Amino acid sequence: MSSVILIDSSVWVEVSRKTGDESLKAELAALLRAGRTAMTWPVWVELHQGAKGKREEENLNGWREVSHWLDFDDACWVEAAKIARACLQAGVNVPFSDVLVFACATRHGVELLERDRHFGMIAKVMQK
Repeated sequence: MSSVILIDSSVWVEVSRKTGDESLKAELAALLRAGRTAMTWPVWVELHQGAKGKREEENLNGWREVSHWLDFDDACWVEAAKIARACLQAGVNVPFSDVLVFACATRHGVELLERDRHFGMIAKVMQK
């Protein structure tokens, strides 16, 4: 499964904007065409929460249909607990949702495509 890339909500949101990053839009489009995008529950919930109207919900459902689904299983929760504790001990304050997404990518051994500074903070803590 290492050929798929977990797409964080920060990327889905950025490419949905009319003024969004064009290079990121192109990168995501290529991943979608190649069938390499992945999604998981924490990303889905974030996106679903922020969907404004029927059209955005339809886009979200379409993204889910064409993406591989990464189950957020017990191993993800164990990894999330480890990451959250390490961040706390390092004095790094990051959103719980980002911990969950990072944990899922780690557990499934996939790359994470994101546009959120918190993931770099988590990665730095976890490299120690």
